[in-house]
Amino acid sequence: MLPELLSHTTPNVYARYKYTDEANAWTGIPEFNLLARNVTVPGLSRRYPAIHCTASADICQLVTDEGEINAALSTFALIHSPLFNLTQSHFLLANDGGITLKQGTLGSVVFARFSVQVGLQYEIDEREISDGFPTGYVPQGTTAPGQWPLYMYGTEAFELSDALRQRAKPT
Repeated sequence: MLPELLSHTTPNVYARYKYTDEANAWTGIPEFNLLARNVTVPGLSRRYPAIHCTASADICQLVTDEGEINAALSTFALIHSPLFNLTQSHFLLANDGGITLKQGTLGSVVFARFSVQVGLQYEIDEREISDGFPTGYVPQGTTAPGQWPLYMYGTEAFELSDALRQRAKPT
């Protein structure tokens, strides 16, 4: 019965988080029980295989797990799942992260200018870093930090739309 009910329900809000500590901000709120309905969706992260929803399914939560690939695949699985109608849903993307106090404070909303794919590099254990290496991060296909990557895929860095970033800033 649950899949049929949800396929005809359009959540108003979808909150997306990367891991349990972030997701727990939504649990234990007296006004709604986000764990009233748990729907397993094929393709979600093995650590977080279910979508959590209130009893009315007005608010649902997706936890993707950390890493770009987990976030992308879990989001893809949700969007293409026949269990949910997302045509009228609003997505709340929230994650924790650090910021220099010169740029913002606790509770600040920040949208980076660039998205950088850090998974396409090697990391040398700090106990094995060669003398003179300022860091243990080495681009793929190179032999030392600071060298231009041998392999370029075109997805290493992506500049986000400044107009969209400015529009998304809170007033």
